[in-house]
Amino acid sequence: MFSACQDSQEVPPIVVTEVFTIAGEELVVTRILEPTPTPTLVPTPVEDDDPVVLDLSFVRESVPNIDPQATNDPDGIDLIENLFVGLTRYNHETNQVDPALAREWEVSDNGRTWTFQLRDDIFWVQPSGQTVNGYVIAEAVRPVVASDMVFAIRRACARETDTPDAFVLFLIEGCEQAHQQANATPADLANIGVQALNDTTLQISLNRPAAHFLTITTLWYMRPLPPELFETEEGEEEINSDNWQTAVQDGLPLLTSGPFMPLNANFSTLQRNTLWPIPFQGNTEIVRINYVDTDDIALGLWEAKSLDVIDATNADLSNAPNSTLQQLQVVNQQTLLYLNFNFQSGVFREPAVRRAFSAAIDREALVEEMYGGQALPMRHLIPPGVFGALAVDEVGLGYSPDFARLQMAESGFGSCRLMPDIRFMVSSSDLSLLQAELIIQMWIKELGCAEGQFQIEQVQFGTLLANTRSDAGAARPDIWELAWASYYPDAHNWLGDLVHCQESENREIRPCSEVDALIQQAATTTDPAERQKLYRQIENMLFGDEGVFPLVPLYVRGNVTLVQNWLTYPPARFGGEQYDSYIIDMDRKALERSRSQ
Repeated sequence: MFSACQDSQEVPPIVVTEVFTIAGEELVVTRILEPTPTPTLVPTPVEDDDPVVLDLSFVRESVPNIDPQATNDPDGIDLIENLFVGLTRYNHETNQVDPALAREWEVSDNGRTWTFQLRDDIFWVQPSGQTVNGYVIAEAVRPVVASDMVFAIRRACARETDTPDAFVLFLIEGCEQAHQQANATPADLANIGVQALNDTTLQISLNRPAAHFLTITTLWYMRPLPPELFETEEGEEEINSDNWQTAVQDGLPLLTSGPFMPLNANFSTLQRNTLWPIPFQGNTEIVRINYVDTDDIALGLWEAKSLDVIDATNADLSNAPNSTLQQLQVVNQQTLLYLNFNFQSGVFREPAVRRAFSAAIDREALVEEMYGGQALPMRHLIPPGVFGALAVDEVGLGYSPDFARLQMAESGFGSCRLMPDIRFMVSSSDLSLLQAELIIQMWIKELGCAEGQFQIEQVQFGTLLANTRSDAGAARPDIWELAWASYYPDAHNWLGDLVHCQESENREIRPCSEVDALIQQAATTTDPAERQKLYRQIENMLFGDEGVFPLVPLYVRGNVTLVQNWLTYPPARFGGEQYDSYIIDMDRKALERSRSQ
């Protein structure tokens, strides 16, 4: 492979004068930028061994959209994760944020200014015409620099780009204001709080302290792009370009910057970027992607040992042999199904009653009945794979019928049969109705409730959302089902955005308390270890034996995967798969394939 090192070259400093308007007053700022020396690439020998090949499938007819700021296609996100470097990278094994393009960062005392120091040895590359021992050598076009990040963030904030979930970036100063414009002007974009102080220093200003912003920097729509790919024929920079990927399909060179680079226009073959400076955690060198029409075709290829791993969630496994079923794995996703309480109803005002109704639910039996066990029962809020998540059985009150009966007896009602009728609102799907009926039977069995006390109301999902708003008045039920999914894999997206008494919708109308102050404290604590301690304390205060229980966590659903016995990897529960972390035993793969022929 090739590696990169740096030769010092004497380059004069650059003097930049900028005029800023703040509160109507013009300020003139002069800065001296020390330019980054251009690294000299020093080749090292390429190993003369058979490459380690990862064989995958995409069930689709067309090429995925790999525009980082414009796609929400799971296959496209997988490709982006491997083709485009991020400012940081989410580690699916440790659930921590690792350095990537940014080698280090610091946060100002007020928690609002983040300064990232970037590597100078990550490049925009394209395949060269040179091969060594069968490997295509990457050609470095130029380094990835801070202004590439500025372009990408401005592009994501511009409404015309139509970035999915762009509101997550409204933490950045000026981003929301730019997004409110139908067509953001250069002045609108310039007011976004992101600037390149020099090629290797990026500064991002937030409108409030937010420790979870570090996790947001791992997202695919925070990936830098080279502005020159978006220039008009007149040489002017466009913040948006609908035909960028089309032009790539028509032969325009595609510049990438990640651990892999594409060798063809439909991305069916990726090869390790020979100029990538960060060590791989796995050994994959080539990724072969097979485009197939159906999940059952992918299953057939997997059973023939032509594919290393497939998503078998939608495949027909009814006739699959035991040898196939034994290699099933459930990868839990970050979508939690839960029950929400109405704190203003005459039924669930007391925490003892809420604790009783939660502890009476046998979540293991529920997911077995509904999904054949292909879901993970939850007894606290934050699911696996999220920064700040605890082990599922580490904190929280699970199924405990004796505790449930004790809490009911100690409540103001004394008995479930003395409670008023309970309006239970669910969506219109058959599965929602089944779930409600199963849970009600558990309440009848464990708490001694009467079946006639429960009124199940099935409504369209839009009606469910409307009738559970805090201002819905008499339309609000006593308890209802909902789900929440990660917008970014950080505990604040769960405790802050879903539960906090003021920052969330607070559908339950829970009054503010000490737990909300702790959620705010965690949101401004940049030390990861301290944040995790706070999240443990918060989860216990919400869902422990003396918890407030604003809602009842039930389970997170999972995707079913089939994994060959020669492959090990940490699956992505959020975001894209990271092929550089896949480890393949090629000797075993060759042996198993020879046996199947």
